[in-house]
Amino acid sequence: MATSIKIDNGFAVKLSSHQLFQKKIYYSNNMDETNQAKFSYSIVPTTAKDKHTVAAFLRKFFFRDEPLNVAIQLLEETDSAAKLENYCITYLQYGMTFMAVSQTGDIMGVILNSIMHRDDVEEDDEDGETCNDNLKFKDIVVLLEKIKREADVFAQYKNVNRILEIKIVTVNEAYRGQGVCKALVDKTKEYALEMGCQMIYVECTSHYSAKAVERLGFQCIYSLAYNDYVNEHGEMVFKTQSPHRGAKVYVLPL
Repeated sequence: MATSIKIDNGFAVKLSSHQLFQKKIYYSNNMDETNQAKFSYSIVPTTAKDKHTVAAFLRKFFFRDEPLNVAIQLLEETDSAAKLENYCITYLQYGMTFMAVSQTGDIMGVILNSIMHRDDVEEDDEDGETCNDNLKFKDIVVLLEKIKREADVFAQYKNVNRILEIKIVTVNEAYRGQGVCKALVDKTKEYALEMGCQMIYVECTSHYSAKAVERLGFQCIYSLAYNDYVNEHGEMVFKTQSPHRGAKVYVLPL
């Protein structure tokens, strides 16, 4: 029997009973004398059917705040904004994306994941090749390709053949600092182990996301200062706001 969950951004998502994990994750913060948790929520797998709900959530809590998007004013360019949204939504079809849903039906956070294999055929430049040279979205694609290429995680870890990559993790502003990010990463870690992954990998373009994964035990294996990333004229491509000074790659061996 399906359960309808109301979302505060105007969308509703239908979740069948088998989609809900039996074990709820409870987070307690500033617990009172009755020792009751402040928030309780479920970690729910998302599917392609949730794309409109997840897209709305990403537009509200990720796209507008992401440092690279802000630096080049990507959202002001309609085609680039659409490219970014489509890029993110494609990861829902793989069954590796989760969201935290509160008891009141709010989406508290979303984590988008994929799996990398050592013997994969390189497809990293696909978005760059199909993206108009004049689109701002391509600037971000090219940078991310450079980061992944130079970090070269499989060269650094020669005994690792299968890696779960966190593509995006973002949390509703109302619930930030409440352990939602950790819960989503913990579920991702559990899933990665079930899938035989030996490591979790994440590229952080935000100072805050980098600090968050550091607190969760991730190790930095690569960094690139934004003021060192320039175009053919020697000009900075991404003039990010403080405290976002560079991109970093982190891993968590499993």
